Amino acid sequence: MFSSHSKQTSFLWILGVLIIFSLLPPLGFYIVGEEGVYTIGAMEMWQRHDFLHQTTFGEFYNRPPMIVWAIGFVAQFIGFKQIVLAARLVSLLATLGMALSTGLLARAVINNKTFIVFSMLITLTLGDLYFYRGWLAYADPLLGLFTISAITLMYYALRKHSLYLMVLSALSISAAFLTKSLTPFAIWYSALIIFSWDGTLKRPQISRSLWIALPIPLLIAYLWFSTVNLHQNMGHSMVSDVIQKIVAAESIGGYLKKIITFPFSTALYLSPWVPLSLFILFKQRQHQLHPLIQRLFWLILINLLPYWLAPQSHIRYLIGLYPLIGLVSAYILWQSNQLIQLWVKRILVALVVLKFIFGFFLYPYYQQQVRGVNYVQVAHDLLNTANGSVIYNNDGRSVALNIVNELDRYYFGDRFVELPSSNWQEGFLLSMETVKDAKLYQTLTITGDKIYVYCRGTACQRPSHLKENY
Repeated sequence: MFSSHSKQTSFLWILGVLIIFSLLPPLGFYIVGEEGVYTIGAMEMWQRHDFLHQTTFGEFYNRPPMIVWAIGFVAQFIGFKQIVLAARLVSLLATLGMALSTGLLARAVINNKTFIVFSMLITLTLGDLYFYRGWLAYADPLLGLFTISAITLMYYALRKHSLYLMVLSALSISAAFLTKSLTPFAIWYSALIIFSWDGTLKRPQISRSLWIALPIPLLIAYLWFSTVNLHQNMGHSMVSDVIQKIVAAESIGGYLKKIITFPFSTALYLSPWVPLSLFILFKQRQHQLHPLIQRLFWLILINLLPYWLAPQSHIRYLIGLYPLIGLVSAYILWQSNQLIQLWVKRILVALVVLKFIFGFFLYPYYQQQVRGVNYVQVAHDLLNTANGSVIYNNDGRSVALNIVNELDRYYFGDRFVELPSSNWQEGFLLSMETVKDAKLYQTLTITGDKIYVYCRGTACQRPSHLKENY
């Protein structure tokens, strides 16, 4: 067991401060992946003044808008010209919030300040979260924050028979739903059963005073889908998306490969703590786990199972479970022998050093040499070429999202890039496909991705400032 000596606690606090500082460099990275879905959505929402419907290129986006609300709220303070920074700040704060909620739940396992801090650090340094998912401006970190907050509040609500805490828990899991999808409800209701399960009676034991809070998440989802225009289709889309992932196997061989590799790939993404914790767990089979850790273990397994068995899944879908996985791993490491504890400290230090190298050198170099800065260059060259002409886009790939994000930053307050109407007469169009009745102005190759620039009207006579390769 780790010592609670003041030097030990101070070491962890210093390490925690360094970990927070190591999370700051990505705030300045160029936009990557599909972050543009949310940054573009926020810029369009605040210009349209329609805060119930998220759009992309002016077209309704079939997902709840909580993440866009959060990004827009932060951008109100720092400016929409800094929209990528605003989006990354939301993710960073959500990631730190996940760690804080993990610490609050850890207090119910071992009421020891050193262990609480340790569990927060282990959660923050889970590989996928620390090096990528925790700063990336996707909806996942915010969903993870609302999910672990709901689980933590639920545990204490059941323990203290507090309706107030249970209502807060229900509202928090509803916020997770409004961030991305329906799946947080599965975690919440399964946690309700597992936390309230009475081993003697073989059934859940929930105080009658808490029952009134239990349907709140479903009621909020029903109201969202039924009372807000266009959201009925969103409900169908979200359900069909889940069903598609369940039934969409490409081949028997591919499905079997996924079933076999899923546990190993998941453990690899959550290195180093999950593989190390599993090694310790199997080596010390007789070790008795704390009752809450046992329940969290079952909660994780039950909610991992659908992703394991589904033909399609992605590590980011598990982010709602990351804090629970971090807490269970922290407990197992905390109970390990002195040699392993020594190596845990060394690994923590090594991870922080690697993160600083990643943040200050490796990823900035990658963005300069491979992809990142080139999206900004394309956008600026396109603006110089257009010279005031309208620019449209019908390409939904990440390459186009990143370019349009930069264009919308430039245009903000005036207009934003939209899908073209069927009879558009003037301007330029970014497309990944052949466009009829429009002139191919130029073909661009951007880090291996081809994108076509079409034109109509007087825009076709404008001299090009675009290069063929970026």
